[in-house]
Amino acid sequence: MPFRAGPKEAAKMLAALNPQERERILKEIAGRDPHMAEMLVANMVTLEDLKFLTVKMLQEFLREIKLSDLGLALRIGSDELRKNILGKVSSSMREEIQDLLNGPPRRVSEVQEAAGKIVALMLDKVEKGTMILRNDSDEELV
Repeated sequence: MPFRAGPKEAAKMLAALNPQERERILKEIAGRDPHMAEMLVANMVTLEDLKFLTVKMLQEFLREIKLSDLGLALRIGSDELRKNILGKVSSSMREEIQDLLNGPPRRVSEVQEAAGKIVALMLDKVEKGTMILRNDSDEELV
């Protein structure tokens, strides 16, 4: 039976590997199809993956980003993502983020740029192994 999930699912599988193994596989793919390798890297981490961060990981992540970027980026996130993030932050941060979410309209390019900054930092942290994005909340991390 052929693999039908596409590049997004393949990218998620790559993101779950240890950094050395992921790099080895991406180099091999890039040697055969550079465009596919770029597409896989671009899909390894998405804004929606923020919902998989624990409260502690989110707190650490928030120290490295501008809250204004997060607020703008969440405009293009799902309702589930917004609720998840707002439920994990302090009331003052929640208020600041909601002000950005409910504020005046912003240019799409500005919102996409903010989301790009968030995703780029997430990807960098995943590649370095300092951030783990997992959907299986049953398994404890140590």
